Amino acid sequence: MRNKSIFMIALLALMSFNLSVFAGEDKYSQLAVEISNAAGEGLVDKKIAIIPFSYADGRDGTTDGSIISERLTMKMINLQKFEIIERSVLDKVMNELKLQSSGIMDAGSTKELGKVLGVDAIITGTLVERKGGKIEVNARLIKTETARAIGAAQIIIEKDWLGGDEAIVQPVQQAIYETKRKPVARPRTRGEHEYGFFDLFLGFGSPNISLEFANPLNNITLTANASDPTNDLGINYSGTPGDFRSIKWTKLASDGVGPIAMRVGGFGKGSIGGSMELSLEKRNIKPQSTTWTLNNGSPGNFTFNSEDYLTVTSFGISGDLLIRVPGEKVDPYFGIGLGLSLNSITLPYVKGFTNSSTFSKPVDQMGIGLMFRLPVGARIRINDKTQIVAELRYELNSIGFDRDIKSEEDRIVISGVKFLVGMGFNF
Repeated sequence: MRNKSIFMIALLALMSFNLSVFAGEDKYSQLAVEISNAAGEGLVDKKIAIIPFSYADGRDGTTDGSIISERLTMKMINLQKFEIIERSVLDKVMNELKLQSSGIMDAGSTKELGKVLGVDAIITGTLVERKGGKIEVNARLIKTETARAIGAAQIIIEKDWLGGDEAIVQPVQQAIYETKRKPVARPRTRGEHEYGFFDLFLGFGSPNISLEFANPLNNITLTANASDPTNDLGINYSGTPGDFRSIKWTKLASDGVGPIAMRVGGFGKGSIGGSMELSLEKRNIKPQSTTWTLNNGSPGNFTFNSEDYLTVTSFGISGDLLIRVPGEKVDPYFGIGLGLSLNSITLPYVKGFTNSSTFSKPVDQMGIGLMFRLPVGARIRINDKTQIVAELRYELNSIGFDRDIKSEEDRIVISGVKFLVGMGFNF
């Protein structure tokens, strides 16, 4: 009889232990069933990702949240109603997208994760620590297409695992939790017609050159013989030799190369864009019959017999404001641009102080210029990364120099229309 009593007590203890274990396990099953029922027929693909839970007060809950989500994952798999994304795959994708790995996700992150993983919904939620070693689990089923919660469930479980996440106790004897909220960083998505570009191109054209020597002290000397030691500009003058304050030629035909250029720029989602350009160009005065003015008087006839009287090599850096009309294959555009130029000026027959302390030829000088231009062109799309660029532009480069004579204010202006063609590479 005594043996029978002992057997009955042991049996009751074993049943009590099994029931308590089953009750704990049954909580996760209850959670899985309630969430599954909430899904109903609203999920098309039946593909779900389960995000590790986090504490609602914001403290670090990596261990507890991972354990609870892992147990829920096993119950969801056993239900055989959904295809569950493996944890390793989920972690890899979230790291690549730089999304926070636990807790409630914002709408943008939810939609993006759904798109990349191809899941119809995610399960996530929060934890609340309760007395007696219990944890309140609040789960939500969120549809990724709309980022709206379509179901929720709540259970209270025993914390029956070793370790875990502890609250931080402050000196005032009141337990508070440290808040660690990490901003959600998401890759920026470009618009359909939004892109950056890098262009390489070559220009063609024959812009005009204006050249003026100006000295308010009226001491630019001209004589009949270009080689006369007293002749400042190295040109034959058929009039009475004398000193002048201004000698000017306008609209001289030029020859040369360029510009050879590269530029970097881009267009936003709308019509506005911009670019920065580096260019190199070389220009010289062609042999020609033209006119000139002395002291701003009436034009007279003049002939350049050589092609090297003036040569200018210009290095420019400039920026353009561009306005385009976005198209499927072609982006027409126009704009306005400003820039600075560094110019190497060579005048082999003209005297100055640039190469010697004595007044002698040639003049070799660097001059700073102000650039202005009006571009009109089109970007023709070959593929997603390559474009053909064709542009017609009016450009002006106004250059100041002085032959190293303090009182002088000489000027070269190169202006005209150029045609440019090249290749553009998108990024």
